[in-house]
Amino acid sequence: MNKNPIVGLAFTSLFIGASLAAEAQRLETPAAGNAPPATRQPTSTQPVWLADLPKALTQAKAEGKSVLLFFHGSDWCPTCLEMQRQVFDSPEFAQYARRALVLVDVDFPEKKTQSDELKQANLALKARFNFSEELGGGYPTLVLLNAAGGTVFQETGYAGGGPAEILPKLQRHTTGTGSNTNAATTFKNLSVDEFAGMAADKGNVILDVRTATEFAAGRVPGAVNLDVTAADFESRAAALDKNKAYLVYCASGVRSVRACEQLARLKFPRLYNLPGGFRAWAKAGKTVEQ
Repeated sequence: MNKNPIVGLAFTSLFIGASLAAEAQRLETPAAGNAPPATRQPTSTQPVWLADLPKALTQAKAEGKSVLLFFHGSDWCPTCLEMQRQVFDSPEFAQYARRALVLVDVDFPEKKTQSDELKQANLALKARFNFSEELGGGYPTLVLLNAAGGTVFQETGYAGGGPAEILPKLQRHTTGTGSNTNAATTFKNLSVDEFAGMAADKGNVILDVRTATEFAAGRVPGAVNLDVTAADFESRAAALDKNKAYLVYCASGVRSVRACEQLARLKFPRLYNLPGGFRAWAKAGKTVEQ
């Protein structure tokens, strides 16, 4: 039986065309795990990430939760991607987040397209929490807020320890039950100018929590030194006047968070942190005392 070559050729062309179309559709459709946190749809194992802090705070207040901001570079920062994969994509984090957190994605991509509005909003958040890319790279940074917007935890970096590294730090500052997360005493992050403004008030205490050697080399004018790494830090801090406001800083903003956390546990009601630390103060051209 003779076959019509024209019919065979047409059939082959249709088959190849359909195959190519299917492959193109597959390539253009991103895998669920590769979508950025801000746009990823929630699943049974992954919570949703918002890109709007005011909306997140409203939701947190209504649900009695805390707000976690994730500052990262989704298409260029290997450590950020590692944290995303090991921590935020884990079932352990998802379970905890659904109970206690409203999540906010603060992304600074190099190649991925963002609206001008989102870019400006993210830059404003970066300025608000005053972390410098010169200090440990700046990314990834986690900031935990209570529903009133007060900072209760801030940390830059990730050591690759997965949920076991990150979750205990967050759980120390949230109830984990979705209620009454505003009860704990917290600290507030200040910009350099805000910090300087409050430092001008002689009724406030400027607390330098670096070592004595660092303090002697240069400090914020009027600061007193109380080394947070010293064994007697907590006992000496407990003797301070709790009626005063404390402006806390270190070299780069890491030790000052630790100090604020310890002071908060001692029930100091008015704590203010300088996230960029003394380096940010000096870089801004503020007066340095020696």
